[in-house]
Amino acid sequence: MSINKKIIITVAAGLVLGVSSCRKFLDVNSNPNVAQTATVQTLLPAGQLYITSSLGVDLQIAGSMWTGFWTQSPNSSQYRSLEQYAPGQDQFINGWENLYAANENFYQMYKLADSQKKKHYKALSLMLRAYTFQLLADGWGDVPFNQALKGQPSEGGILNPKYDSQAVVYTGIMAYIDSAEALLAQTDAAGPGSDDLIYGGDVTKWQKFGYTLKLRMLLRLSERAPLVAQAGLAALYATPGVQFIGIGDDAKINFGYSSTNKNPLYAEMTSTQLGSTQNLVASSTAVDSFNSNFDDRAYIFYTYLSNGSVVGIPQGDYNMIISGGTYSIPSEYVGGNAQAANSTKAPVYLLSSSESYFLQAEVEARGWAVTGNSDAALFYQGINASFNQYNDAMVAVNGYTADSSYNRYIDAAGTGTGGGYWTLYPAGGTQAQKLRYIITQKWFAMCGNQGFEAWTEYRRTGYPDFFVRSANSLIGTQEPARLLYPTSESTRNSAFPGLQPITAKTWWDIF
Repeated sequence: MSINKKIIITVAAGLVLGVSSCRKFLDVNSNPNVAQTATVQTLLPAGQLYITSSLGVDLQIAGSMWTGFWTQSPNSSQYRSLEQYAPGQDQFINGWENLYAANENFYQMYKLADSQKKKHYKALSLMLRAYTFQLLADGWGDVPFNQALKGQPSEGGILNPKYDSQAVVYTGIMAYIDSAEALLAQTDAAGPGSDDLIYGGDVTKWQKFGYTLKLRMLLRLSERAPLVAQAGLAALYATPGVQFIGIGDDAKINFGYSSTNKNPLYAEMTSTQLGSTQNLVASSTAVDSFNSNFDDRAYIFYTYLSNGSVVGIPQGDYNMIISGGTYSIPSEYVGGNAQAANSTKAPVYLLSSSESYFLQAEVEARGWAVTGNSDAALFYQGINASFNQYNDAMVAVNGYTADSSYNRYIDAAGTGTGGGYWTLYPAGGTQAQKLRYIITQKWFAMCGNQGFEAWTEYRRTGYPDFFVRSANSLIGTQEPARLLYPTSESTRNSAFPGLQPITAKTWWDIF
């Protein structure tokens, strides 16, 4: 499991909340850290930071290791159980508890906002609960949903909430999004502002967020319930005024240098317990693919050696005898360099513009929408958006703007200056060929910044199809398919449905 620590977060009105990466025995029905005097202006940022404490640490590390971005350093041992595909039951307790703590904040925020007739705070409560419950369902499968957060006597006193199926959770959170969009469409002069750490209260961007999140969720059903997904997407695209996240709309939380405002992964690595040990290093699975495609993003997502090369080590081969300095590590731009102070500034992404374009490209490639946009155009927009996420870093490291680096990358005209295999989109190919390119380029874009989502998409589609299993796997040719429920659930919730092995697939995963 992760180390015991607390990230103390000070938010508006002087409310101080402890967001811990290992807060033991947090009841999913109530959050003891929420002060009785909490306001919507304090509950919103606290809940958002709870999300990043889960998404930016436990989910990011597991997803990035299980999807071939990062691997365990041969010179340390913190995450060897992840590389063995045999984590302990409480390996993910932090991620679970922080997500439910986030939901408690949003639930309380909704009740306050409702009593104060603050429509847009109610909307963000619903939107962020939808996002958070999707992470829970995608990671753990069946989870407490309908009865969760109702432990107070006035709300039913449900201390042992039953687990709802993933199908029920998905239905419920899509309804959350619809309700949130309806509220955002109404005028509200008392909406969020700087207390919204993601969009600063920008209603238009939150509307795009909701539509893009629903787009993601409907495509998650592509293999399990394709007819449902297709019908849902047709209705989504027919929504008046529907827009999706584009460049400049990335849903992220930025961090800084103060002790209360650090990137959560960097805060974890530099804690007293870990002492800035560099446990994470570059996996050759991703690095070799970047290098073979003349992809400048390798120098952004990873550090480079004195000879200018980016080098990874085989996935899970932590028994290799390798001296430091002969392989690359996750860079400061993704918050993964324990020795670089600038790692503290790396944002945590909830939804990105590149993901949005690749989702739209997939819809077009499947023929599930008639918009006049081509899947090929959206595919290249997704790549371009990925480069633009790191424009400043590219100028600093490579000396090229994002647009210039992108143009070099897709130059496949035989000039020898760029353009690799994964830039040659098969516009006239089969649906399967197109999806292979779309999901693989999405994987490249998510390196170091959306590791959990990259792993989730791999489980859904089987792409990329060149993954290398961990050299120290203890489960043979099988691969991790879910996260493990914490002992606080198996020992304290009488409605707990039973432990599931790490190889048990989630509901939508039929690949």
